[in-house]
This record gives sequence, structure tokens and C-alpha cells, in this order.
Amino acid sequence: MKPISIYKASATTLFVLLLVVVLYYGRPFLVPFFFSIILSMLLVPIARRLESWGIGRLMATILCLLLLVLFIAGFVWVITAEITRISENLTEMKPRLDQVVNQVQQWVNSTFGVPPSKQSQFVSEQVTKLTESSTGLVKSFLNGVLGMVSSIVLVLIYMLFLMWKRDKYRTFFLKLVSRESKPDARDTIKEITQVSSQYLVGRLISMLFLAVCYTVGFSIIGLPNAILLSLIAVLPTIVPYVGPFVGSFFPVSMALLSSNTGLVIPTVGILVVAQALDNNLIEPFVMGAKMNLSPLFIIIGIVLGQLIWGVAGMILFIPLFSIIRAVFDHIPVLHPYSYLLEDDISESVWIGNIKDYINKLRNK
Repeated sequence: MKPISIYKASATTLFVLLLVVVLYYGRPFLVPFFFSIILSMLLVPIARRLESWGIGRLMATILCLLLLVLFIAGFVWVITAEITRISENLTEMKPRLDQVVNQVQQWVNSTFGVPPSKQSQFVSEQVTKLTESSTGLVKSFLNGVLGMVSSIVLVLIYMLFLMWKRDKYRTFFLKLVSRESKPDARDTIKEITQVSSQYLVGRLISMLFLAVCYTVGFSIIGLPNAILLSLIAVLPTIVPYVGPFVGSFFPVSMALLSSNTGLVIPTVGILVVAQALDNNLIEPFVMGAKMNLSPLFIIIGIVLGQLIWGVAGMILFIPLFSIIRAVFDHIPVLHPYSYLLEDDISESVWIGNIKDYINKLRNK
């Protein structure tokens, strides 16, 4: 067995540490930039379709960006309208909220021996402290809003130049490799584009499916504010595995606070059934085999992304890991690492049969 070079191991370790440092301290620049790259790959097919209709590349790029802005604005408008409607019905929810608070106080009293009077005193003290620091909270909130707006503007600006001059950047990467390696480099760029766009498209279709299922289900059982709760429950699902549990908290909480206590079990049932359908029916088809990333490394990507870039990292590190796997797959010396990253779970037989049938229909 060939011994491991201490110099090579030290150099690799140092490179990984420096990479983590750069990613952590460079996140104000890197997060918007990587978001713009992923979104640009998603919108490039739309831009190409517009260009095929005779529209110039710059104008096609601007139209794609306007479409993205309208989508975001429409989503924010729906959320705002639903929140306004909820605020008008808070008085109807107050009796149930008081009842739940009393039940929690009795449980704390019986479990930990803390009487309700002391619990109320503790809560009052915390509210007083929160009120005293309200100026700092408002300042932090405004800074957060301004930061988010500036990040969105940066993403749009980056996307404008990435989509408008995309041929230049593609040629640049091809110039970095030798003439013999150019065909393989083109395949790598093509696969990276497909991986990134298909991940976002798949996530959006999955979220849309869950939103429809949640809205219909919550409306049938009579859960108040079904549309808003569906949107809030769907948003965290952009992060696999972790997101569904976070999103489920809000509709279940609303079911507990509603006047009808029998809504809790049906709400949980709708969440479970919709997630099961999404995981076993929607995602295998819309994601396809393009991601080809091991579930273990999806979880590792989520954890590392949260540690380095926060919530944005939990979203971005999954397609980044898939891009890294695609690059490793086209470099012979890195094939073992590509093998380690790729998905080793075989898909269900019935899903494979349906995919084969769909491919036959497309080829006819």
C-alpha cells in the first residue's frame, strides 16, 4: 500500500481550512453572488426562448429579471394580505389563546412546582426588558430589512451581467483547459447548468404541490387562514429533511389555538400525507437523477451551510455539493470522491417503470 504523504495531507488540510475561512468571512459577497449564479442558470432557458422569438439578449435578460421581481412581489403581496386578515380576527382567537396559556401554566405548576403567579411575573419581567430594548430591536429589524433589500438588488445586478454576457464566461472557462480537454469541459459546464436549474425547478414544483395540498386540505377541515398557513408551512421545505418539520409547527399551532380542538389530528394527517406524496411521487420525477447526491451528504451540506452561511447556506450548499460532484465526475483523479458523493439508493421499481414509459412516449 502506498504511504500517505505528510506534505500532501498537510497541504490538503490547510486548503480546506482556508476555504472555510474564505467562505465564512466572504459571505456578504459570496451569498448574493452564488444566489445570482443559481437563479441565472434557472432563467437562462427562458431567456433563450425569448431570444429565439427575435428579442435581443439584453432585453430578454431584463424581461427575465422583471418576471422574477413580479413573482417575488406577488408572493409578498399574498403573505401581507393574509397577515392583515389574521390581524382582524385576533379578537376571536383570544379566548382560545387564554385557555391554552392556562393549560400550559397548570402543566408547569404540576410538573415543576412553579405557581401561575410566579410564571406570570416572570413573563411580565421579560416583556418589560423587551420593551426597554425595543429601540435596539427596531434598529436591528430595520438593518435586517435594508440588508435583505440590498442583497436582492445585488442579486439582480449580478444576474443581469451573468445572463447578458454568459457566452463570455463560458468561453473563459473553456480557455482554462487544454484543447484536448475542451469537449469534456463543455460536458461539465452543461451538467452543472442542468444540475442547478433542475434543483431549483424541482424545489419550486415540490413547494407548489405541497402548497396546493395544504391549502385544499386545511380548507376542507376548516382550519382558519388556510392560505397563509400553507405558504408559511411550505417556505421552510426549500431545505430538505429539516424544513418540513419547521414548517409543520405553524399550522399545528394554529389548530391548537382554534376554537375546535379536534382540528389537530386532521392537520397533522394532512401534513404527513402531503409530505409522503411529495417524497415518493413528486420529487423522484421533478428532481430526476440530475442531483445524484447521497442523502448523507445532503444532510452534511445542510449542517455545514448553516454553520458557515446560515439559512442561505442551508439552501445553497445542496446544489453546490451537486456541482462539486459533477466536476469530480469529469476529473479522473477525483473519481473516488465523486463516487463517495453520489447517491447509492436505488429508486423504486415502479418509479423506474413510469419513467421508462414517459421516455418512450417522448421518443415517439
